Amino acid sequence: MAASATALAIAGGAVLGLAAPASAHNYMIASTPKVDGTLTSLPKAFEITTNDKLLDIGGSNAGFAYRIVGPDGKYYEDGCLEVDGPSMTTKAALGASGKYTVEWQIVSADGHTVSDEYPFTWEAPSGSTPAKGSAEPPTCATASGGSTTAATTNGTASGSTESAGTDALFIGAGGVVLLGAVVAVLLLLRRRPAAPSPDDADED
Repeated sequence: MAASATALAIAGGAVLGLAAPASAHNYMIASTPKVDGTLTSLPKAFEITTNDKLLDIGGSNAGFAYRIVGPDGKYYEDGCLEVDGPSMTTKAALGASGKYTVEWQIVSADGHTVSDEYPFTWEAPSGSTPAKGSAEPPTCATASGGSTTAATTNGTASGSTESAGTDALFIGAGGVVLLGAVVAVLLLLRRRPAAPSPDDADED
């Protein structure tokens, strides 16, 4: 029985070990501009910083997006992204003063896409010339003269249905491991020879 309890405890630990990484999505811890903040001058870069390193395979920025939508529904980012460790940045020239929205998407360290948005207010400095913006998300010119289309922000935010479905797969796999451990323990117990009884010892 002690051996059975030990095996079950180990198997249970394996289940928890499988389930834990599934919920470890990156989340935003800082941004420029701040959530619901007010800008009175353009920053050198608009930035999203998360709690962990971002998964940028091959430096291609695949799955990443950073959009800045103005009160007129136009896009004001330049379409270029830079992913560095836990941060993602882009540059933008804003239009007229008003409420803007940052829409972002990242590839989390665990491989999940995570997306969200937040508002900020732009108070253009006196005498500044507002940018015209773009009706469509802009593209980033590459070194070869081509262009790279910005990623579509259709990822899943932490805790969404898609992420929960993937988590269920991890937990299901852990359940299979636990079941296998239980079966193995039961088979070992059945094969163990029974200890001789006191009566058998007297007869000898």
